[in-house]
Amino acid sequence: MELLTSILAAVEAQNTRIATLTEQQRKLAGFVKVMDEETPRRLERIIAATAKLEARQLWSAATAMCLVFLPVAVVIAGLWMVIAGLIMGVQWALDVDGSVWLGIGRWLVVGADLAEAGYGLFVSVRWVAGLVETWKGRGMPKLPRWRKR
Repeated sequence: MELLTSILAAVEAQNTRIATLTEQQRKLAGFVKVMDEETPRRLERIIAATAKLEARQLWSAATAMCLVFLPVAVVIAGLWMVIAGLIMGVQWALDVDGSVWLGIGRWLVVGADLAEAGYGLFVSVRWVAGLVETWKGRGMPKLPRWRKR
């Protein structure tokens, strides 16, 4: 009788363990089902956030490119205007109809314009050099040490 009682107790313990494992398996299956439903939603949210960031980066890159080309365009336009101004100034200074004093006065104006153009060129070159120096000082990408050899 004691043997039957101990076997029955062991069977009861095994049944309890099986019931516990079955309940845990049921809970795990529910969790997996919820995760299977939630994962695509989360991925759609990660993808949407990435698309937003990508769009912002596109505009940032376009803005940076415009800011890089703006000084170049200003320098080119300035040079164009200086050259055109000097050509027009020389033509104006030569059109004096034989008047010496008018010619001297006009050539003084053209000389002042040349000095201003030279100073403008000097300031432009100094500004571009300072801009490049600033870009270098901000930690622009450098070659890795292993490539320098």
